[in-house]
Amino acid sequence: MSYRLQFIVTQPFVSLLLILCLSCGEREPELLPQPDRAPPNGYIIDPLDGSSVSGLIAIQVLAIDDDEVDTVSFLIKSPNSAGYDTVDQTTQSTNDTTYNIWKGFWNTNDPKWIEDQDYFVTFQAMDPSGNVFIGSPIIVKVDNQDHESPVGYIKNPLTGQVVNGIVDIEIEATDNQGIQYVSFYINNELKETMLDAPYTYSWNTGDEVDDLVYSIYGVLVDTDNNRTTIPPISVTVNNQLPTDVTPPTGAITSPPAGATVSGITLIQVSAADDQLIDRVDFYIDGDLTESYACNSPNCTASYSWDTTQEEDMEHTIQVILVDDWNNNGLLTPINVIVDNLDADETPPNVIVTEPPSGQMVSGIVLIQAMVTDNIGVDRADFSINGDMVYTDSSGPIYSYDWDTETVADDQDYILSVIGFDDTGNTGLSTPITVYVNNYDNVPPSGEITYPYAGQAVSGIETITVSATDNIGVATVEILINSSPVTLLESEPFQYEWDTTLETEDINHNIGIVITDISGNTSDVPPITVIVDNLPEDDTTPPIIVISNPISGQTISGTVDFTVLSTDNVEVAEVEFFIDGISVGNDGSDPYLYVWDTTDQEIGIPADVHTLSALAIDTSGNISFAQPILVTVNN
Repeated sequence: MSYRLQFIVTQPFVSLLLILCLSCGEREPELLPQPDRAPPNGYIIDPLDGSSVSGLIAIQVLAIDDDEVDTVSFLIKSPNSAGYDTVDQTTQSTNDTTYNIWKGFWNTNDPKWIEDQDYFVTFQAMDPSGNVFIGSPIIVKVDNQDHESPVGYIKNPLTGQVVNGIVDIEIEATDNQGIQYVSFYINNELKETMLDAPYTYSWNTGDEVDDLVYSIYGVLVDTDNNRTTIPPISVTVNNQLPTDVTPPTGAITSPPAGATVSGITLIQVSAADDQLIDRVDFYIDGDLTESYACNSPNCTASYSWDTTQEEDMEHTIQVILVDDWNNNGLLTPINVIVDNLDADETPPNVIVTEPPSGQMVSGIVLIQAMVTDNIGVDRADFSINGDMVYTDSSGPIYSYDWDTETVADDQDYILSVIGFDDTGNTGLSTPITVYVNNYDNVPPSGEITYPYAGQAVSGIETITVSATDNIGVATVEILINSSPVTLLESEPFQYEWDTTLETEDINHNIGIVITDISGNTSDVPPITVIVDNLPEDDTTPPIIVISNPISGQTISGTVDFTVLSTDNVEVAEVEFFIDGISVGNDGSDPYLYVWDTTDQEIGIPADVHTLSALAIDTSGNISFAQPILVTVNN
C-alpha cells in the first residue's frame, strides 16, 4: 500500500520560510537589477540650424545613454505638414558608433522635398529597454538651385560728396557662388561693365555738366544670373575750383614773447588755411631748423628746440606757413631769452580751469588759471591766439575777464596762460580752444533721409527730413517739383505724399528749405525719385523676424508671440507655428498671437518649444522667420 502526502503551501508560509532561510546563512543578500527607465539624450551636430542644404546630405547626431543607444531614426517635416517623415534609420549593427556619433542620410533631390522650402529636422533615439528621446528640432532650407542674389555697396565716392576731375567709382561685390559682372550707371546711363575685381570705374567728371547732382548706382549679376541693384548715391560735380591766392594764417602759441626758456623748449604753432596747409617751417635767428608736414586745412605743429645748443642770450623765433598753392604766411616773430644757468630750473605748473576746452562762449568770459611753483609765482600772462592780452599778479587763482564782443565772431580762439616764477622760469598751460559765437549766423543743415535718390515710389510715401541747427530749427518746408507742399514747425519733420496725384513713370524732384529760429535758411540739395504706381509683377518676398519672445528665454503664463514683417508692396498675412504646428494667423500689423503656455494641447508636450512664423505678401511671395527655442516653466 502506498500513501501520497499532499501539502498546501500558502503565500505567508513561503515568505516566512524565505526569511528563515536568509537569516540563517552567512552570505550577503543579492540585490535584484532595477529596470532601465532613463531615456537617451543628444543633439544634432550637422547640419547647422538655419543653414541651407542640397543634394544627398549626412545628418549627424550625438546620442548617448546610461547603457547604450540601440536605434536612431532621422525625421523631417515641413512647417505645413502635420507629422514627421522618417528618412533614414540606423542601429548598432548598421552604424559606426565611434564617439557616439550616429549618421543618417537625406536625399534633398527627391521631388518630395520642395525647393527653397524650410524643413524641421530632428531625430528619435531609443535604447534597448525601449526608452525614447526626441531631439530639439532645427530648421534648414532645401536649396539645390542658387536663388541667392549677390550683395555689394558703393565704396567710393560717398553720397552727398562734391567731386571733380577723375573720380574712381569703387564697388565692393560678393556672392555665394561667384560674380559674373558688375555694371556702373550714372543718371541711369550704362557707363561700364566689368567682369573681374577690383570693380573700379574711372569717371571723368570734366565731361559732365558742372554744378549738377548726379545719381550713381551699380548692378551686380552672379554666375546663376541672380541680379542685385545697389541703391543709388548722389554726388555734385564741381570742376570750377578757384585759384587760391589766400595765404595761411596762424599764431605762435608757445612760448610767449619775452619768456625765459631753457633745456628742451616746445615751440607750438596753430595754423589754418582756406584749402590746405602743406607745411610749417621753424626758424631760429633766421636759420631753418625744422619743417613740420601738415597736409590739412587746420594744423597744430610743434618743434622741440634744444636751447642748450644756443648761447644764453636773446633769440628770435620765426615761423612761415606754406599752403598747397605755395602761398606763404609769415607769423609775427617773437623774442625769447635762453637761460640755462639758473639755480632754480623747475618751472611753475599752470592749469587753465575755466572755460573748458571746446566750449562755445559769448559776452564776457572769465578765464581762470591755477599757477603753482616750488619757490614762488611772480605773475601769469594771458594770451589769445599767441598775443599777450593781460597780466595778473594776484594768485593762486589768476583770472582775466575777456570781452569776446571785441573779436571777430564765429571763430576758434586759442587761450593759453604762461606762469612766471620768482627766478624767471616759465610754465605754459595746455592751450585750449573755444569758439566765439555772439551772433547766430550759422545756417541750419539737414538731409532727406527718405525716400532715397533714384528710388521708385508709389502710393502714400512718407518724406522724412533730418534737420539740425546750433541754436534751433524753426521750420522745414518741403517742395515737390519746386512747389511748396507743406511747412513743418516741429519734429518729426515728415510729410505724407500721395504719389497717385503725380504724373506716372517720370522723375519728380523733392527739395527742402530749413529755417532756424534766427532766420538763417539752408536749401538742401534736392533728390530725384520716379513715381511708379503700376509696378511689374512683384517677386520680392516679405521680410520677417520674431521679435518676442527672444531665443533661449524662459517663459510662463500668457505670452505675446510677436512678429515684425515688412514688404515692398504689402504683407497679406502672418502665420504662427509652435513646434511646427500652425496655431494662428494675423492679417494686420502688429502681427500677434497670444499663447497660453499652460495649454498642453498647443505644440508638442515638452518643456522646450520651437517658435516659427511665415509671412506672405499680396503677390503670394512667402518668407520664413528664423525659428527660436524657448523653455516653458509654469
